[in-house]
Amino acid sequence: MRAALAMMLVATIGTGLSIGCEKEQPPLPPPPPAAPPPPPRQAAAAPAADAAPPKPKMVAPTDGLSLADRIKKRQEEEKKLADELAGAEKKRLIAYDKTKLAIHTQVFAAIKKVRDSYAKAKNKEDVAKNAAAQQKTIDATGKKMMTIDPKGGNSNVVTDYDVMLDALSNGYPEALSASFDGDKKGLDDVNKELDKRSKKIEDWLADVKAAKK
Repeated sequence: MRAALAMMLVATIGTGLSIGCEKEQPPLPPPPPAAPPPPPRQAAAAPAADAAPPKPKMVAPTDGLSLADRIKKRQEEEKKLADELAGAEKKRLIAYDKTKLAIHTQVFAAIKKVRDSYAKAKNKEDVAKNAAAQQKTIDATGKKMMTIDPKGGNSNVVTDYDVMLDALSNGYPEALSASFDGDKKGLDDVNKELDKRSKKIEDWLADVKAAKK
């Protein structure tokens, strides 16, 4: 009887131990750590903003000319081109002024007449009277001159007319009056300027008249 009880006790204890073991199973080992992400790709370094561009390779000239000869050749080519452009521009201006030749003739003739009128002055009072008498002619000539080239850039001598008319209206009578007080320099300077522009106009109008249509 005791032996049977002992057997039952052992069986009961074994069963409890078995149940306890089932309840207290050790935890599963943690999963292995994830592999670290790959390092980010580094963008190619941009060239520095102030980095100097590569110097072009020097190529030896193959024309067989020395440096002095090449400079001379370039200057000759530049002069040739400038002469061609100047010639084409002159032809354009002549063609335009030829269409206004009658007005050119009238304007220039009036300018010369006004200038000649001062030759009669014998004193400052004569100069003042002549200046007042000629002002209407100067104003009318100026208006006629403006009809030659209203937009500008098409006539070769309109600027010269304008300068001469302004001088005859202001600078010339003032310089002429001063000359009667002994100051001749101002009058000499004005006369040189008027002579220079008169020569330019005469030569130009001669070219315009000679040009073919």
